[in-house]
Amino acid sequence: MIRASRRRFLRLAAIASLLTAHAAHGANNAINESGFVRIGDVDQWIAVQGENTGNPVILYLHGGPGEAQSPFLKEFVPWERDFTVVNWDQRGFGKTFGRNGSSVPLPTLDRLIDDVVEIAQHLQSRLSQRKVILVGQSWGSLLGVNVIKRRPELFHAFVGTGQVESFAATVDDQIRWARLQATAASDHTTLEAIDATLTLPPNRRLIAQAGAAKKYTLSPADAGYAKMVTDFMESGRFKTDGDASDWIAGSKFSGEKLGPVAVSMDLRDLGLDMPIPFFVIQGREDHIAGFEPAKRYTQDVRAPVKAFVAIDGGHYACFTHAAQFVAALRKYVRPLAV
Repeated sequence: MIRASRRRFLRLAAIASLLTAHAAHGANNAINESGFVRIGDVDQWIAVQGENTGNPVILYLHGGPGEAQSPFLKEFVPWERDFTVVNWDQRGFGKTFGRNGSSVPLPTLDRLIDDVVEIAQHLQSRLSQRKVILVGQSWGSLLGVNVIKRRPELFHAFVGTGQVESFAATVDDQIRWARLQATAASDHTTLEAIDATLTLPPNRRLIAQAGAAKKYTLSPADAGYAKMVTDFMESGRFKTDGDASDWIAGSKFSGEKLGPVAVSMDLRDLGLDMPIPFFVIQGREDHIAGFEPAKRYTQDVRAPVKAFVAIDGGHYACFTHAAQFVAALRKYVRPLAV
């Protein structure tokens, strides 16, 4: 197995030849590659990992915007028996930001969609796959639905987790949950803060309500994952370079641009007809994106095949309860790609 060092990057031709060599060795060959590929005229970081290059390929779209997964690849190990998993630090985030810095133009939704398309095409060619599976978590679920609407022929299926329908639907569910919890705890401070948002103008109300409900949105099931991310951020907060500093700086640099895009997006505006199989695997305790909004959205979607699968866990259930998540992928998604 070959792994790129933290600062070494591989150009498209180099990583392509490595991936081709892995695929040629046989059905039981593992792959563990990471490096930079030229996508949309920018060096962008990807990692390709799995126990068998003959398995279906998952292209994973991270959340945030800004929650690049490059520091947390071990979270995908449970996926790698059944799938070859491709992680990508999106334009302006994580290692991709570290490589390019602020010289890269601020990302737009259209540019990110084009990046996903280009990466999918690259993977199809180099891993000898007719199509790939697109998995989007949180912000990645918003991006992913936009992608399959534009280029459905590239994908076997779409899988959303921590699925977001719209910021408005998410905040409504957060407020509902926070009221229930605050009432049960006699938390009058939170109840008063929620009530105070009701008189705000519409353009300020949702942001204020999300802030008022924040105390109760992170599920206890997500606490371990959240601590892992916080510990990583703190490890590099005061450094001038390094992965943690790049992660933080990229989230600030590009997140300020894409945050308003995420807040204003409503997937129902794209239409409810999906051109490919559509699945949502949602944690029952997801109070960040919301379990019930995701369920309603999936029920309303029209697709050749669809399913809403409830599993244990919260917003990050695909990691904290990976066995259940992967079991759902095996049952509903893998047969479409084999």
